[in-house]
Amino acid sequence: MTAVLAPAATGTGAAVGAWRRLFLRCLLVPLTVTAPLTYLALGFDHRYNVYWHGAVVQARPWSLVTENLRTVPMYLDFGNFRPLGRMLEWSVDVLAYLLTGLLQLPAQVGLRLMSALAAAVLTAAAVLLAEAVTARGRMFGAPPARPLVVVPFALGASLAAAGQLSSTVLFGGLYFLSAAIVLAVAAWLARAPRSMPLVVVAGAALATVNEMAALALPVATVAVLARARLGPAALPNPASAGPAGPARPLRAVVALWAGFLPVFVPVRILIWAACRDGDCYRNSDLLLGSGLGSALPHRLVAWLPPLQWDEALREAAAPGRVVLAAAVLALAALAVRPLADLARLPSLGRRPAIALALTGAAVLLLGAGLGSVNRQGQLMASMDRWGAGWRDSGLTAAGGALLLTGLLALAARAVVLRTALVVVALGAAVSTAVNHAYAQAANRRPAALVSAAISAEIAQFDTTAAGDRRRCELRDRFAALFADDAYSRFAAGELPGTRSAADRMQVTADLATRQRYGRPFCRGAE
Repeated sequence: MTAVLAPAATGTGAAVGAWRRLFLRCLLVPLTVTAPLTYLALGFDHRYNVYWHGAVVQARPWSLVTENLRTVPMYLDFGNFRPLGRMLEWSVDVLAYLLTGLLQLPAQVGLRLMSALAAAVLTAAAVLLAEAVTARGRMFGAPPARPLVVVPFALGASLAAAGQLSSTVLFGGLYFLSAAIVLAVAAWLARAPRSMPLVVVAGAALATVNEMAALALPVATVAVLARARLGPAALPNPASAGPAGPARPLRAVVALWAGFLPVFVPVRILIWAACRDGDCYRNSDLLLGSGLGSALPHRLVAWLPPLQWDEALREAAAPGRVVLAAAVLALAALAVRPLADLARLPSLGRRPAIALALTGAAVLLLGAGLGSVNRQGQLMASMDRWGAGWRDSGLTAAGGALLLTGLLALAARAVVLRTALVVVALGAAVSTAVNHAYAQAANRRPAALVSAAISAEIAQFDTTAAGDRRRCELRDRFAALFADDAYSRFAAGELPGTRSAADRMQVTADLATRQRYGRPFCRGAE
């Protein structure tokens, strides 16, 4: 079945305007939902990395590359291989550090903004993949298919702060962008790239990012096959698949795997040799035992907003009515135009809708599988924490949004789509209010209070003796809070000479204040 355009939406200008509005919502919805987390205190490695990476790279910009290449042997011994992934992580931290230094704001503000922008990039990548799989002719040549207006709101509703390990809270910049890479690569291959050598190089590069980026290969394989067998490429329209026909995307998939495997396989052998005694970084371990069976169902549904809300409010009060009302108004303002546009947008044929649903299901299943073979995912499942977030949260949310979009297209009824749009927009509003409640509760924890105070001191550096005393007291409070925490050999290897979390905080805070102000964080520590 071919898409049918309403007369008012057939012009090129109408297509450009419709796409512009859709991608604007890809930006505004994530920014709105995550706005209450702007001042959420830094936790775990965020406390240190933004200062460490930011100060080092601002002083020596080339270290963004050289440091992450120099440490490849060390990280291989620790059990992971992510040189490009670490460059991506460092880049996010550097941008946050530069922004907050320029505006003299606490580091968490810059880092939360980078995370929100990364979520926006992921949302745009989900729309891009949907268009790549379903568009019959040139991409963006016609207005977006009617069901695609749901994607920003559906994904935005899944950006609740579902625990301290959720991508919305921890490493959002890195893992939202990693998920976006997965979707963007799949979209690229679905549209038959012309340069096979470039595809081979891309496959090799994906093997050096992180475990999530490696999922780009199976996702791209499914997207290409779904488009070739069920999508527009399967229809008798040569322009839809390019001059080489549907064979070129399949050759591109083979080329991607051909670039990936020669890097991935030897690296995995080296990691196995280094980690067979079990003394490696546990978040890189693949656990295929009995815990996998219980973890997979948990990870398959953990992206659903109601489950995320339950997890986010485990230690927080319910959102206030005023905050919830403000969130509803903000999301309603973003949803009014797409509701009005629905009648003017083209429908999506049954076969492309099935192709999109299958692609979304593959993204969801593969993302959930990644979380299921991890120790942390299996631990959360054993505790029956159905909505707990982890590094897979962004990818599973994107997969769920694409699956939902495909199913709505199959329904092919305007009232169903309008109702779904209202529901997911309200879900995004509730997630916004839940994020506010989560941030309020999380920022009252003792560690958060100290971390936020340290960030404020670095942002607004007081050069007086009183300021130094304040910072030294914060250093001592931090040391007391984390005195009983184990300090791994991995952490010590990253920052030689450190033996505790307090040492790590002292060293990284010093890097920032010496780089910005030419002074140590605490003179009493000298």
